[in-house]
Amino acid sequence: MIRAAAPVFALIALGLSQGTAWAGTCLTADIMKPSGQRVSSPYGVNRSGRPGASAGYHQGMDIVNSEGAGTPIYSGSAGSVLYHHFGGGGIIADVVSGDTRFLYLHMNTTTLKEGQSGQVAVGDQVGTMGCKGMKQCAPHLHLGTLLKGSAISTTGTNGRVWKMYSGKSASPMTADAIKSAVPQAWYYVNPEPFLPRQLPISNKYPDMAGGPRDTTLPKTCSPGANEGAASETVSRSDTQSRQKAIASAAEKASGSEDHAVKVANQPNRSLYIELARINATELTANTFDYDAQMDAALAQLVALYALDARPVEGKP
Repeated sequence: MIRAAAPVFALIALGLSQGTAWAGTCLTADIMKPSGQRVSSPYGVNRSGRPGASAGYHQGMDIVNSEGAGTPIYSGSAGSVLYHHFGGGGIIADVVSGDTRFLYLHMNTTTLKEGQSGQVAVGDQVGTMGCKGMKQCAPHLHLGTLLKGSAISTTGTNGRVWKMYSGKSASPMTADAIKSAVPQAWYYVNPEPFLPRQLPISNKYPDMAGGPRDTTLPKTCSPGANEGAASETVSRSDTQSRQKAIASAAEKASGSEDHAVKVANQPNRSLYIELARINATELTANTFDYDAQMDAALAQLVALYALDARPVEGKP
């Protein structure tokens, strides 16, 4: 049962008393009845242009079950809870458990009043599914998972991470930015490794972490290399700067742009070069991995070098 905290300074005292809490708190109980439980929209994907979805990156994970609207929502962890209403996201239960924070969004009712805080134990009900006050919403629970900067900076995660309030249009943070995370700030991470059980994924996006999968990641209670995807997408400026670097390297190896044109116009070579470029483009377009992008670029350069070294047809 949730116990309301009367004085506002109770939350401050709680935060001080939890100074020894460790990072990566697990959800140790089901957050809704498990019958038919599944992920309807995964974390970290770009949902722009998807019918019924808001544009930008999905900084949480949507979960449904066979009961739908009205199903009880439970806290999977113990900690402090604060309720508030978000203008486009329905009612939210915000549960802080040490260095981990879970947001239960798009609910219809809550067990405490708007703005009221308190304490929850594992398995306490925090509300019901239902999307109260939202114009467009198929009943589901949006689970957001955040870690403090002091926690993610030491995890070595290669997953997609966003600083809280950065907005859906922001690209995921780079690996260097994650290492330099502000210690007391909160950062969105993939909820999958924090779930009490692995869930089936019914809507597999092509840009999911680790590629399209049928089930959520194993339980580790911490973000990390298990996501199998790099931390950042490539910004337009980064792409342009890398393209300039690649073009510069190619020019030095070939001698001049004029020489490169002559090479490309030689029999057979134009086709080979174009195929190399297509392969490199496909590799780059289908991955968020910076190393893979560099491998693709290098593969293209190697192909150009090799073709440039071949004798011209009809000449010794």
